[in-house]
Amino acid sequence: MILSCLTFELQPGSLGKLEEVFRKHRILERAIQTEGCQSLYLAGDVANEGRAHVIGVWDDDAAYQRWLDQPGREEGSDDLHAIVAAAWDPTAPGEVWRVVHAAVSTMPPTGPLAAA
Repeated sequence: MILSCLTFELQPGSLGKLEEVFRKHRILERAIQTEGCQSLYLAGDVANEGRAHVIGVWDDDAAYQRWLDQPGREEGSDDLHAIVAAAWDPTAPGEVWRVVHAAVSTMPPTGPLAAA
């Protein structure tokens, strides 16, 4: 299993706009359809409100590569360019980490995302 992390440096006050762009273009909903994609999360950085991350859980490198090779992956780029604070390449991969040890809950999810 691997984790991917794509980081966005945002213009001040743009986290809500980032969420809107992701919903409008169904970015996570399209990516989750990739064979080998287990889960995806768009998360605001608690320590830096001008930063957000897309965290992905993938079966392996090949699964993540299938998403990177997906036609139309850059959909929404114009909207994203309008809210990022630094140069950003919509075709660039995120950082990737190999999971070497994990504990996974067998309890049903709770909280605000449980029904999502």
